[in-house]
Amino acid sequence: MKKALVIINKTAGMGKKAQLENTLIRNLKSQDYEPVIRYTEAAGFKHIIQEHAPDTDLIVAAGGDGTISELVSILGKENINIPIAVIPAGTVNDFARANNILLNPITAAKDLDISVTKTIDTIKINNTYAGYMVAFGNFMASFAKVNSSVKNKVGRGAYLIRGIRTLIKLNPYRIHIKIDKLEMEVDSVFTLVSKISSVGSLEKLLPEAKPYDGLLHILNIEPINIKEIVQLIYLAFTGNITKHPKVMYLTAEQAEVRTENLKEMNIDGNLYDYKDVTVSVVKDGLTLTDNQKN
Repeated sequence: MKKALVIINKTAGMGKKAQLENTLIRNLKSQDYEPVIRYTEAAGFKHIIQEHAPDTDLIVAAGGDGTISELVSILGKENINIPIAVIPAGTVNDFARANNILLNPITAAKDLDISVTKTIDTIKINNTYAGYMVAFGNFMASFAKVNSSVKNKVGRGAYLIRGIRTLIKLNPYRIHIKIDKLEMEVDSVFTLVSKISSVGSLEKLLPEAKPYDGLLHILNIEPINIKEIVQLIYLAFTGNITKHPKVMYLTAEQAEVRTENLKEMNIDGNLYDYKDVTVSVVKDGLTLTDNQKN
């Protein structure tokens, strides 16, 4: 019998963890996988992956975007190529949204079919790996500062509340972007380098982005006034943000980003100290079970 390592984020706001665990066990056993259940720890779960990887045939990750990001980072750094299944149990679940995975964790666990897999791209940021994006500016930084207990109580509304407050006082900065043979320096209030369409639970923010297209999708918003903020919010929800005159949209396989005015950056929903970065596509960096919505 094959083995499946099940990593469950015990702080994710999914509720009914016992039901989720039991559902996964029944499903995996029905597909001839012996599940090994492990819960994440405050210090991370790198040691769990290292311990079980040699005799593991599948990794099931039940958690939010942060859990998926950490898993991608571990697999990339350790050069581990094991198929993964994602059970979305976070607040936003952008990774699951972009990959068309069922968003209800119990339903996703019940309907998980391991027989079909697909390869998708990930990204490399300097010398580390991530799932899908790096963002700059205090708008995305504010998202990463939402307390986990608040997210569990309020859900996606916690991000909406924080986002509205931040939109009123966006801090401008000067950013340098280099892609291929194009190099520019522009004013900005928000800069995004992403592999996928969904960011901040806006599933259509970058509708042309596909998890397997081999491209980074780069979005930069120049300083804007209150009227333009309202326009941008509408365009973001309708998948047309790139049509706004103060939005620059580019695609590339690699991008260099630097600025002297920022202290923080957001990687896959988590906050990090700012560093100048080189972001590149890791083509077919992840093998994912193809458990899509019908």
